[in-house]
Amino acid sequence: MTIRFFIIFILSVLLNFNSLSQNPYKYSFDGSLSFGRLLAHRNSMRRMVDKNSYSAEITFNLHTNGVKHHHKEYNYPSYGFTINYSNPGNKTDIGNIICSYGFVSLPINKNKNPFHFKIGLGMGWVEKTFDLDNNFQSLAISTHLNANVQLKIERSFKLKNQHFLKGAILFNHLSNGSFQTPNLGLNLTQLQLSYSLGLKKQIADSTNLKNSIFKKQNLTIYNSSAFKENQTPTLKKYYINETCIQHQYRLGYKSGIISGFDILYNPSLEDFTNKRSQCGLFVGHLLHLDKLKIGLLMGTYFYNRKDKSETLYHKLFTEYHFTNKLSARLTLKSHWAKADFFSLGIGYKI
Repeated sequence: MTIRFFIIFILSVLLNFNSLSQNPYKYSFDGSLSFGRLLAHRNSMRRMVDKNSYSAEITFNLHTNGVKHHHKEYNYPSYGFTINYSNPGNKTDIGNIICSYGFVSLPINKNKNPFHFKIGLGMGWVEKTFDLDNNFQSLAISTHLNANVQLKIERSFKLKNQHFLKGAILFNHLSNGSFQTPNLGLNLTQLQLSYSLGLKKQIADSTNLKNSIFKKQNLTIYNSSAFKENQTPTLKKYYINETCIQHQYRLGYKSGIISGFDILYNPSLEDFTNKRSQCGLFVGHLLHLDKLKIGLLMGTYFYNRKDKSETLYHKLFTEYHFTNKLSARLTLKSHWAKADFFSLGIGYKI
């Protein structure tokens, strides 16, 4: 009964309550409890799903006030930092998980009380990993330190004064990007309930805004590096270098359509195809949050495909633009739910 009540209560928070779209406080602190399940996204993961998962989070939020163009364009987004503790429901094979990540929270629409889409990126520590002698059936993670991605749909309503309640549905992913194998990854899906305390009254100010000018089209060259390990008897690590030539067509201030091609030096393929290079074409979407960009794309190989299961590839990436020309990019490349590698690189806009 307790679990059913928890689910019904969070869904009622998400669907029925109202508050202002712009947060009336400049800062806020959240305390959150979550309940859910570890996902068996591979048949070999089924035995690792034992009990329900539980999590606790502490979050610091910085709410925007309209002093920059993207604040109003995105209906006043929020930024912040979260520390998360999770019990995935399998103490024997996985143990405890501790994560920390930075995030951006974007209102989905301009209603009085919109749903927010929150995306976080950081690092996670997993207590128990694959060990050939003592934990050989745990194929999910082989390194204690892993990349952490959290996606969340949340909604809040005001209780009294600076006190708020939030309800959310979240997806939490941990992976080392095949830096070390096995690496099936850990995926948690949960319902979350949060108490939020607002601090320092927000003062909206857009008097100094200037008209935003941007080019309709641009071309950028990126070069990125990565390391990965094939799940072969040698367990050898390979250095990968990727060059990306990307064209963007701006749809407006907030977003753009991207397309282009990737050229990879990828010696890990030599075990399967006897070739070290690989090429692909892609198309995707890019969100502009001032100097911060978030992108998602899908591509297909036109040269040296590993096998039929890897015909399509995907990238989730974030960029930070130091100048109008120079940027840094962090990318997770995958084939559907299977991570290929994490890469770090620089970009130059031509």
